Amino acid sequence: MVSSVTAYAVSTIFYEQMASFLTNVPYGFGVLWIIEIALVLFLGFKSFTKPVMATGGFILYSLINGITLSYTMMYYGIETMGQAFLAASATFAAMAIFGSRTKQDLSPLGRAAYIALIGIIISAIINFFVGSSAFDFFITSLTILVFAGLTAYDHQMIKVYYHNAQQNQQSLAGVAVFCALQLYMDFINLLIAFARIFGKD
Repeated sequence: MVSSVTAYAVSTIFYEQMASFLTNVPYGFGVLWIIEIALVLFLGFKSFTKPVMATGGFILYSLINGITLSYTMMYYGIETMGQAFLAASATFAAMAIFGSRTKQDLSPLGRAAYIALIGIIISAIINFFVGSSAFDFFITSLTILVFAGLTAYDHQMIKVYYHNAQQNQQSLAGVAVFCALQLYMDFINLLIAFARIFGKD
């Protein structure tokens, strides 16, 4: 919710300010993305041990992510982002239900998805220099499949995290922040991937 409101506000109400920021601070978004990565690492390591600080970090991450998403919204347009949001929401909901209700262990799926994610990152870096539109479409399509699988896996793991926290007397608030971060990143990556697909039409 924080990211959605921020992205919409920045790309519409503060459109001129954002355009000026992109023009005058060419590396500004690069800095924001570095901050996002740092926050993700911090939340991943500190969610269980410093839940209060992690909660604040998650809110900050959501706010910064909303600002970076505004660039995506400005680039693809409201209509394309609306289509992407519906597709991402439907995919996320379907995989969330599957992951929460299936009795099958999804750990192999999770491991395969994380391995594939590494391959996607490497391929995206290579294609940045190659510039193949066909390869880009393949990478984007694979990204959707990977994060759909991770959505199911992460939803199944929620019960495991909470059970382990109760057994080890860890903070449930920290577990909530960690799980929220995982699911948030699943949805955001689905959203961006679908935007890239629909934006090619």
